[in-house]
Amino acid sequence: PTQEQLEQFERSLPHPLPADFRAVLVRYSGGADLGPCSTGLRDGLEREVRIDTLHGLREGALDALEYGDKHIPSDVLVFSHQYGTINRFGIQLADRPESPRGTVWFFDSDAPTETEDLYVPSACAASFSAFLAQLTPLVEAVPDPEASDSAPGSSWHPPEVREKAPADAPTPEKPLVLAGQAHAVVSARLGIQVNTWIPDAEWRAYGYHPDRATVRYWLELEGADQEGEDGAPAPGAQDLPVARANGGRHPTLAEWSTLVVGPEGDWDAWYGNDAPALVENRLTVLGRSGADLMLRWEASYSEYGHDLTFLFEGPVRFDGIRFDVEDPADIERVLASAFGGAHRPGEWTRQVGERRSLGAAPARSVLPVTLVPHDAS
Repeated sequence: PTQEQLEQFERSLPHPLPADFRAVLVRYSGGADLGPCSTGLRDGLEREVRIDTLHGLREGALDALEYGDKHIPSDVLVFSHQYGTINRFGIQLADRPESPRGTVWFFDSDAPTETEDLYVPSACAASFSAFLAQLTPLVEAVPDPEASDSAPGSSWHPPEVREKAPADAPTPEKPLVLAGQAHAVVSARLGIQVNTWIPDAEWRAYGYHPDRATVRYWLELEGADQEGEDGAPAPGAQDLPVARANGGRHPTLAEWSTLVVGPEGDWDAWYGNDAPALVENRLTVLGRSGADLMLRWEASYSEYGHDLTFLFEGPVRFDGIRFDVEDPADIERVLASAFGGAHRPGEWTRQVGERRSLGAAPARSVLPVTLVPHDAS
C-alpha cells in the first residue's frame, strides 16, 4: 500500500498494529495466497484447521481485513478464515490483563459452549510471527525436491557476519550506520498519535472518549536500498517512551530541543520488515528548527548470533500531533486529557481536515485533526 493508504487504515484502528503484522501488511497489502497450510489446530468437530490466505487491504472484498464485531472483541483484527468454515483467526491490538497485544486467537464456532456466543476464542500463538512459524504446508503444496536448484544433501550454513572497523561516521548523505557501514536514507519522520477510542473495562468494545485520550510516539526511517524487500533496513519504533523519559510528563514543544529518551522502556523497535528487533535504544534530540529535528538514535541488533551496532544521526521531519474527534468542540478536551495540562496551544498550528466515515462503523464519522509546530516553515 502507499504510505497514505496505510496511515489512513491505521488511523481507523483504536491501537497501532503489532510490528511483525504491520511488516507483512506492508509487503502484501492485497492479501497473501499461502497455498493450503495446516495450523496445527483442530476445531470443535475434530477437523484439521487449515488456512490458505492472509487477508489484506481490500475494501469490501471477501478477503479483506475485518474489525471486531458483535461476535469478535473490538480490539481484534481478523486476518484469516479456517478453510471451508466461518471460523476465524484474529490478532489482538491492545494489551489486556491476561494477554499481551499481538496475541493470535482462533475463534471456533463449532466448539462446545454453554453461552450464546457464536465463537469460542482460544489463544493459539503469542505473536503473528509465531503463528506463521507454526504453519505447515500440506503435502500437495510442498515442491518436488528434484526440481530444486539445490544439490541433494546440501546443507545451509549461516553467513559470516562482521562489523566494519573502523566504523563509518554518519554524514548528511549517509546518516544511517549499520554494523559500521553507512547508508543513505530516503525519509525520516517522527510523530505523535493521540487515541480517542478507548476500550471499556471488560475489553469487549471501544467507545469514543475525548476525556480519556492516550498518546503514542512513533519514529520511522526509510532506507534508500529498502525496495520493499524483507530484511532491508527500514527502522521504526512504534512506542517511544517519551513521557517516561521526561519524568512521567509529556514534554512541551520547547522541551523537544534537548530531549533524551531511553534506553529504559518498551520501544517496540525493529530493524525492518522480517528483520531483527532493535534493543538498548537511546534517542537524543540534538536540536529543533520548526518541524525539523536533529536526532541521534543508538541501538543494537543481533544477526546470525552476532551483536551489531545501529546508529542514525541526521534530520527527522516532525509530523506533529494527530487525532480524530467527532465534534470540533472536543479538540480542547482531547488535548487536555492526553497531555495532562502540558499542552501549550501557542506552540502549535491547528489543522482540521474534512469529515470522513469510520470503516468499522459506517454510521459514525470523525474529523481528522493535525497540530504542527507553529514556527514550522
